Parts: sequence; structure tokens; C-alpha cells
Amino acid sequence: MSWSNQPTQQGNGQDAPVSVLLAHRDMERTAAWYQTLQVDARFRVSSMSNTAQDFRAKLASSPEVILLDATVFDGPDALTETLTSVHGAVYLIVPGNLGSELIERFKSVASVKSVSVGDINIADFMTRAYADALALRRTTPALSPAAWQGGTQRSGTVVSGLRIITVWSRSGGTGKTTLSISLAQAIARSGLKTLLIGLGAPDVIPLHMGLRPEPNIVSWISNPNDEGLRSSIQTSGELHVLAGFPDILSESQGDKPAEASGSINQLVTSAAYGGYSAIILDTPSSGGVTPRALSAANTWLMLSRPTVSDVWMSAESFRTVTQKIAGQHRITPGNIFVVLNQRANGMLTADQWHGAADAACRKMNLNVGFPPVIATIPQALEVALAQDSGRSALDASDDFARPIHRLSEMLFGGSVLPAGRKEEGVFNLGPLKIRTKK
Repeated sequence: MSWSNQPTQQGNGQDAPVSVLLAHRDMERTAAWYQTLQVDARFRVSSMSNTAQDFRAKLASSPEVILLDATVFDGPDALTETLTSVHGAVYLIVPGNLGSELIERFKSVASVKSVSVGDINIADFMTRAYADALALRRTTPALSPAAWQGGTQRSGTVVSGLRIITVWSRSGGTGKTTLSISLAQAIARSGLKTLLIGLGAPDVIPLHMGLRPEPNIVSWISNPNDEGLRSSIQTSGELHVLAGFPDILSESQGDKPAEASGSINQLVTSAAYGGYSAIILDTPSSGGVTPRALSAANTWLMLSRPTVSDVWMSAESFRTVTQKIAGQHRITPGNIFVVLNQRANGMLTADQWHGAADAACRKMNLNVGFPPVIATIPQALEVALAQDSGRSALDASDDFARPIHRLSEMLFGGSVLPAGRKEEGVFNLGPLKIRTKK
């Protein structure tokens, strides 16, 4: 059965913001919803979707409230099946000429709190959704405010609105350090307090940015407190940088349990309480520090080249994070994003690469869709030349810079694109971008 016949308010200061998943086939409508919700402190838009497969994958992040247009699904049967597995509060919008029998069927699903025909009054939705979410919290006392908010707690304080991004792939040579530096610079230039942490050994971030090799992360490990962090940081324009390990012998100092003094987790926690809105971990392909970086992050940028071999490596990495080490980190499937780097003419397109990755996941018996490709970065000779001279790759090539700025905007929202650089088909959707086909 198909749908083919269908045409600033503040919270109370005590409750953590309600996490919301937005889903609509029309990205302009989703953007309008997001713009309304983002200025209301009672809500936090955790993810967005415009396809049924992606919607199901993002349910893994356990949103408390879901605003869903029914036509995201191919028909009522597929929608009903999915709704029965939802634990949050669903506010459903159905096509205008849908029969009363189907409307009653949707209303009978336990997760569905309301069914609106044609459109929804966003103000009424916000009032009811907030009350329903708080009521649900009272029935699930095992969930802490930190879990609702997607943050961490320290001495009774909840940290929210912070992205701790590990830039990592299992394949070497994908350009992780280049992306880490450039993304961190783009975020910092947008006005957010940003810290770039190098975890390489030897770390090449100082070479690429014209910084000193010392102080570095070893300096902080020897003095693992707030003052030690401040004294170990160097600055490059608006960006704060903590250089990585000076050699492979010192790298073992980063392989410490999360609770240990001088661990990567403690470093990230110290930075979070230093007021940073964005923390970028330039994570090596392998080594003892890699699982430590994954455990400290809440977002994973999976960097890959547009090749068949990198498809397989990426699928295996995805399986490792979502299955083999599940429970050892705070990265939900909804906060895993793919960036294709170094693409030249004739190489796999984003759609081809993603289709191959989905097929690889099926062969591995993974029951979730592969994360979306949210940026494709072209191969640019100017990038390497700039880095060799200690200049910013972000300023070396517009073709390289445009997708980096869009990536920053997707993850953090706001107008980060310099004047004259906006492109058709790109919407300011805050923490997530829903990609359009040109």
C-alpha cells in the first residue's frame, strides 16, 4: 500500500532539554521546525531524517520526542511496523485525504501521542511534547538527566551542547589530520570555542600549522589538571591546539583506562569544563590510543577515500564500533557520519560509495543502515603545498574549503559560510544535514 494518492522560551532550569528527532521528506519543512525548536531551551534537536531507512537507524539514539511526517515511509504498513518499536512520544502528521480507519490505526499505537492531518501547529506541539516527555521520564527513573541530554555529569552538573568528535578511519592515508585541522579552524572561525587535540605519534599537526612541537599532550599528562591543560595549549588564530605525541615511544602514555589520571577521557572532561563547545580528536588508524579516543567521543567522523577497498575497511570499522565495542563509548549510530576525501573524476560518487557500504553491511549481517555521506572533498594539490609551507589548507583552495565549511555548519549550525560561498541545495539544519541530489 503506498501514499501515491496523497497530494525564545526557557526551560525550568532543572530538567535537561528534551531530545527530538525530526523527520519529513521536505527538507525546507524540517529546516523550519529546527529553526523554531533551536531557540527554545526546553528542546535539543538530536537528529533529522528524510528517508525511512535513515529514520530507523536514528531511533538507536533513543529520542524522547519524534515529530514525523508519515510520507517519509512508503506506506501505512511500513509506518505502523516501525511505530510499534518506538519508545519515545510520537507526533504524527498524515496526508490530508487519509481515511479515518488508518488514522484510528495509528492512534492505537502506544507511542503515538497525536495524529495531525495535513500539518501541525508547532506551538501546540511544543507545549504538549515537553509535558509528555517529562511524564515519560517519571516512568523511566533509570535514565539519568545526563542520558536524556546526551551529555556527561560532574559534581551534579550536566554538560550539554558539546560535540567531542573523533576523526578516525581504519585506513591510513585518508587525510585525517588535514580534515581535523581544517574542520577545527572552520568551527573556531564561526565563533565557537574549539580545541584540536593531536593523538598522532609523531604528531604532524605542529608542522602543518607552523606551531612548536612543545608543549604537547605529554606536557599535560605530566600535569593532568586544568592549569596543566591551559599551559599545554598553543593558539593558531581563533583555534586552540594541543599537539600530540612527539614520538612513538611516548604514545603508550595515552593508553590509560578512562578513570586513570592522565587518560584521554580525563583530558576531554577537563577541556569540556574549560568551556569548549567543540573538541576535535585527530585519531590515528590504529594503536592503543585509538580505542581511548573512541570512548571519549560522542561523535565519529569516518573519513574514507572513494574506493572499493576503503568501503570494506569502513564497513568493518562501523561493525567494530556499533557491535564489537558497543557499550564502551557514547557514540550512537545517529552521530556517525561519513566524509569522502581526495575524490577525483572517475572515482566512486557518494551514492555509489554508500550503496557499496550498505551492501557490505548486509554481508556482515548488520541490521542498521550505513551512516550517511555528508561531505565529499575533492582532491586538491593546493592543500599539500599549503601544508608543506605551514599555511592553512582551508585558505588554500575554495574547492577544498566549501565542503569543510558546510560540514562545520551541519555539525554545529549557524552561518559559518563566508559571504559568497553558499551553494544551492544546502540547508542550515544545525547538528545534521539531509543531503540533496543536484
